[in-house]
Amino acid sequence: NVSVAFFRFQNLLWSRKKFVESVKVYGSSYIYMPAFSMKPGTDPSFRAYHALSDIGANQTVVFANPDFLKNVGKFWKSRGIHAKRLSTGLFLVSLALGLCDEVTIYGFWPFSVDLNERFISHHYYDNILPFSGFHAMPEEFLQLWVLHKTGTLRMRVGQCEELRISPNP
Repeated sequence: NVSVAFFRFQNLLWSRKKFVESVKVYGSSYIYMPAFSMKPGTDPSFRAYHALSDIGANQTVVFANPDFLKNVGKFWKSRGIHAKRLSTGLFLVSLALGLCDEVTIYGFWPFSVDLNERFISHHYYDNILPFSGFHAMPEEFLQLWVLHKTGTLRMRVGQCEELRISPNP
């Protein structure tokens, strides 16, 4: 999410070391950057790419094809999601459904409290709610819940155990 590059890593303008160090936990993986989904995301996406490629990191930055982004947007709009922009998470779930045999998702709960009435934020990188009208989190959740109920994917909505990623897969 470009917002992470902006808020947590100062748009990758001053120091790339903190960003490079923080993604090491993901081992040999792909880092999705929305270089072509909106103009403000282009420069930080390329900065992330160069930060990792310059040091030969294990992570590979990937950019979505603009046609894919447009078609995914049309697909979800035809199913009732009307937002200025789909969440990055929904784009990635759409991609995973096309690439993976099994998909399990977590973090799409659209409410400000969890099942135990504890406060939760909508972003994993801050504690502020999304701008009103920008994303349609409840609509996204409902569509993903339909996919869960039909067995297309698995959705976790309760407490999620801490994910432990081994540095040596």
